[in-house]
Amino acid sequence: MRATIAWPEGVIARYLTHAAELLHDAELTVDVTYGDAKSTATCRGCGDCWSNDSYYTNTVKNWAQQHAEKCRALPRPTA
Repeated sequence: MRATIAWPEGVIARYLTHAAELLHDAELTVDVTYGDAKSTATCRGCGDCWSNDSYYTNTVKNWAQQHAEKCRALPRPTA
């Protein structure tokens, strides 16, 4: 699958979830952002979120990658 969707502003790393691979949906990602002296990872499938101070950005990236490898959740549909 080739991701052709532009990354949102502030995203410094992005990982495809397991669901994204199965459904060929490049929007089901775990995005890592940096702001307010914190790195945060947010899953666009299930909504799980994890953050840590900026010194540990690699820890947040590791969590994001591990979560993406197993997350099969789909986002709630909009009306």
